[in-house]
Amino acid sequence: MEGLIRIALVDDNQRDLAVMQNYLRTALESGAFSFTFDAFSDSLEFIESFNGKYDIVFLDIEMPLLDGMELAKRLRRMGSDCCIIFITNMPQYAVQGYEVEAIAYLIKPVRYFNFTQVLKKCVDRVNNRRGADVSIVINTRQEVKVVPSSTIRYIEVESHNLVFHTTDGGELRTRDSLKSLEERLSGMSFCRCNSCYLVNLRYVDSVVGNIVRVGGDELLMSRHKKKEFVEKYMKYTR
Repeated sequence: MEGLIRIALVDDNQRDLAVMQNYLRTALESGAFSFTFDAFSDSLEFIESFNGKYDIVFLDIEMPLLDGMELAKRLRRMGSDCCIIFITNMPQYAVQGYEVEAIAYLIKPVRYFNFTQVLKKCVDRVNNRRGADVSIVINTRQEVKVVPSSTIRYIEVESHNLVFHTTDGGELRTRDSLKSLEERLSGMSFCRCNSCYLVNLRYVDSVVGNIVRVGGDELLMSRHKKKEFVEKYMKYTR
């Protein structure tokens, strides 16, 4: 994929569609995002014009002729790996979303903050697929440093601190939550091998038994995290 991120809004409710269009315009005006978008009030019109060109798709679930859930299934059958976000009045649909790997559900009426939080997550995911970096701001005692995610080999919990082990062999320490970093890097090449380590899979040399080798370091893999970590690592290396 090349060029600007492309977003599609699909909702047969004109009022809700207009709200989301305004949210996207506001997000663009903020300067925090860069993308183009199209809006569709007809799900059939959208699927006919899709051609794999959209990276992020906001889908209303309840639509005539072709509802959002079936539309999402068609996108996956077409081979699209676009980020799908469902917009709905009915949160009970959430379980079905696992079938199509939906990123999130936004409950109507959609709030701007919630909308932009999901938008940011999807933009980061698309940029990661394109080989782009997410910038991590690390506030150490000496300085505030911005580190590209691609330069982080792994992140370690040490007492109440996080230690960032970087590709230049350095270490950066800060007070932060590993859970928040894991959420920030969701959809990227990072995975926990236990409760204390968040590992960038691109720097894993080998996985032997319960040991993950990253550069010259050996990290212990917990039994609880082993299955998920190995599966993600195998998928990443294919």
